[in-house]
Amino acid sequence: MSSKVSSINSSTDENCLPAETFSDPHFPNPTTLPLEFHRYILEEILSEDGLLILSRGLGLCRIICALIRIYSDRGSLVILLNASRHELSCIKEEIAEGGIKKPGLRVVNNESNAKERSELYVSGGILSITSRILIIDLLQKRIPTYLITGILVMHAERVNETSTEAFILRIIKEENKEGFIKAFSDSPESFISSGLSPLQTTLQLLQIRKVFLYPRFHVMIRNCLEQHKADVIELHQSLSPSMTEIQAAITECIEACLSEIKKVNGNWLDVDDLTVENSFFRSFDVILRQQLEPYWHRVSSKTKLLVNDLTTLRKLLGYLVSYDCVSFNSFLETIIASQTPTSALSHQQQSPWLSLDAGNTIFITAKRRVFIHAPSSEFPPGIQPILEELPKWNLLAETLQEIESDIIGHNTIISTEGTVLIMVENERECSQLREYLSTMHIAEQRGLSKGGFMLRRLLKNYFRWKSGLSKVSNNLINESNKETVGGRSTNSGKGNEQPKRGIFQRGQQPSNKRRRLRGGSNTATSSANSIRKTNVKTLEEEAQKIANFINSNQTNLSETSSSAAASGSLKDNALTTNPSSHYDDEFDAETFSTYFGLLDLNDSIIIRPINGDYDDRILESIKPKYIIIYHPDQAFIRRVEVYRTLHPDLPCLVYFMMYENSIEEQKYLSVIRREKEAFEKLIREKSIMAIPLGRPLRVLHSQSDVSSNVNTRIAGGKIIQEVKEPSKIVIDVREFRSSLPSLLHQSGIEILPCTLIIGDYILSPNLCVERKSISDLFGSFNSGRLYTQCEAMCIHYKQPILLIEFDKNQSFTLQSINEIKSDIGMNDISSKLVLLTITFPRLKIIWSSNPIATVEIFQDLKKLEEEPNLEIAQMIGLDSGETDDHPIESDYNVAPQEFLRSLPGVTTNNYRYIMSKLKNLKELGQLSKDELQNMIGNDLGNKLFEFFNKDVKEEE
Repeated sequence: MSSKVSSINSSTDENCLPAETFSDPHFPNPTTLPLEFHRYILEEILSEDGLLILSRGLGLCRIICALIRIYSDRGSLVILLNASRHELSCIKEEIAEGGIKKPGLRVVNNESNAKERSELYVSGGILSITSRILIIDLLQKRIPTYLITGILVMHAERVNETSTEAFILRIIKEENKEGFIKAFSDSPESFISSGLSPLQTTLQLLQIRKVFLYPRFHVMIRNCLEQHKADVIELHQSLSPSMTEIQAAITECIEACLSEIKKVNGNWLDVDDLTVENSFFRSFDVILRQQLEPYWHRVSSKTKLLVNDLTTLRKLLGYLVSYDCVSFNSFLETIIASQTPTSALSHQQQSPWLSLDAGNTIFITAKRRVFIHAPSSEFPPGIQPILEELPKWNLLAETLQEIESDIIGHNTIISTEGTVLIMVENERECSQLREYLSTMHIAEQRGLSKGGFMLRRLLKNYFRWKSGLSKVSNNLINESNKETVGGRSTNSGKGNEQPKRGIFQRGQQPSNKRRRLRGGSNTATSSANSIRKTNVKTLEEEAQKIANFINSNQTNLSETSSSAAASGSLKDNALTTNPSSHYDDEFDAETFSTYFGLLDLNDSIIIRPINGDYDDRILESIKPKYIIIYHPDQAFIRRVEVYRTLHPDLPCLVYFMMYENSIEEQKYLSVIRREKEAFEKLIREKSIMAIPLGRPLRVLHSQSDVSSNVNTRIAGGKIIQEVKEPSKIVIDVREFRSSLPSLLHQSGIEILPCTLIIGDYILSPNLCVERKSISDLFGSFNSGRLYTQCEAMCIHYKQPILLIEFDKNQSFTLQSINEIKSDIGMNDISSKLVLLTITFPRLKIIWSSNPIATVEIFQDLKKLEEEPNLEIAQMIGLDSGETDDHPIESDYNVAPQEFLRSLPGVTTNNYRYIMSKLKNLKELGQLSKDELQNMIGNDLGNKLFEFFNKDVKEEE
């Protein structure tokens, strides 16, 4: 292990705005934004609409909260879009501490009905609204657009041509020229990922013209953060030899998978992006699938398998440095067990990397970290535990010992808190380190290594799991043998007859086929199969031995596990020394305070997962003197820089841990490099891009559409263009989850949203369209819902239409070539479509390759049709009495209403009556059978009661 003391690079310059600049009441008090570059950025974003792209961890949430505080005092209506639940929680706490308590930030979601939302819009304030609800309210004129002061858009990198956010901004900008639009993002890499001039395109979609770029290397930020550098001790820990061997083997497997994908699919892929370094990131999976999506129906099953294998191998690289040796080996054995050949999984469907020499090295080395085959009395025969600890564990223990010595040495001089904050990657590592730190003293007392006590507990759990795995393997083998025997008798007809031509056992060649062998291909195949069979056989033999051992020593093992669980608690020593071994009836305060009580803040160690913007609040609330960054994270390091600059008088020592020459180190450095390159490209594009000047908010009509509106049959030869009303389409509110309504509006069609009982799109009084995506089509066939929908359309409309719409970047095919069967089956999707058309002869099926093509189809269908009527479309499917007693635009919440209508026994004729009698779904589920039958009838009430009271474990 090597260590060196350094300072985190940080920075802001002399040109930062002085505090006097914010004497204007429109600006927040300087104390709310004490950092100069924060104030400067705030002034820029206030002066002009624009997109702010800031490096991660530099306080984007602080700037947004400052904006919210400004507009909360001006009686304005400001809408916040794209904020997650976690971000909303942070913003609420931040502005509450800044003095904005009531009403503060209010959240509008599906729990708010239409009447409540309308009242909120009129009252003003800061509202966070989901995009789907806001677009419906805008189209239904529930929100007066002239009252909207402005829009704050978070995660601007998610806004694209088909997103609902772009739809919202387009409508607001059409009707409100004065309102501001301010967008924010801390993901610069997302703006350079694809397309020509992606930054300019994003600005056009956001309806803004300015972009503000603030990378970490900005001179203002750099100078500001360098005023008070944090003292950092970098601890570089080497991997163990076995971990290094596994890491190299996993990397070799990734290279082999990438090489095979390039060789087979080189014409369809951008091979420059297919690098080992890029495969370390989760975004690589998305990029690879996006490139293969248009050709997915032509991609071989092997390529699909390799794409999934890359995801598995990337996870293995992360698990290697975060999982303990026992859990890591268990995960690998789960992979082997899932790849065991059965009747449902052929050799061609098994991951190729498992048959490589490198793959074999991964499994052998991982097992060697846990145990070796040697005599042992405590564990199953022939197993000697090794239980290799993660190197960072010992490094963490030494660091805490050093911190303890520092606290003791300065206890009489420094009176500040000695809180130690340990930041890890996720909750799993949190629980792992908590158990390690709380049991390492017990392990040393028993003569074990620091992590020995915890690892032995995990090893015993592993043996129990392994014994259960043997039962699963035996069941799979028995089931496979049954199906194989059944298959032979079916194919051959007689037990002693040879199999038919073309039918042969898996893994063998047909008996009537001669094959010429070349270049050692047979050797390679046999070697791969040998490796695979060896791994599977070894796993099964070990599982059987462990199962036999546990069955013979069940009593001893259970006693051992119970004692281990008891001694593994955090208060082990205190509990065992407690003189009272039973519960007293009377409460003794003195005895209670002796063994229980609040921990002194000076002695506390806090372990937390890295959690984005909430980490800023953790640092501010705890104000730790010691920070241990167990998992290297670029954003959190910058948060520590900001925290240190905000509190220069508070002592803070940072320990930065990293595995040397590891994938962890390479990923950390790659993140920094990729962000730097992204900002450089954005700066370059900003300098040369054409500033969007009032781009048409709607797509121009084609020439044919213009000519169709011109009447040339006028005397005198004059050409006069007739003024026609815009086309209208009635759309069900549930369809706003898709991108089609936005594209229809962009093409110049007027959108009329409402809750439709029948159909999704009403093009005219005669045309009703039920739109299905591919996944929805399969699901509707399986549930039988599509039959009911088509039946209702055929009853109430002259021309019912089933629109099957494919995704934009996916292949325009219902089934891939590999899924097409030679025979016809009742469960085949094509057979179901044929039966549907036979049942409903008037039903027309339209195939659309993507939503853009759907817009053109709708325009063609509407050319000779009348415009639909909103009121009539809403009433179709309702009884006359229902339409008279209940208004169409109900005040009921949309989500519970949709769930209620999907329940068995609930129909279009009774769901409104049920809602009028009950307060919520909980009351409905608590009604008795008689009460339900009295409400909606005997048959329907019985169906609904059986649904609520059906045992989920009951086999159908």
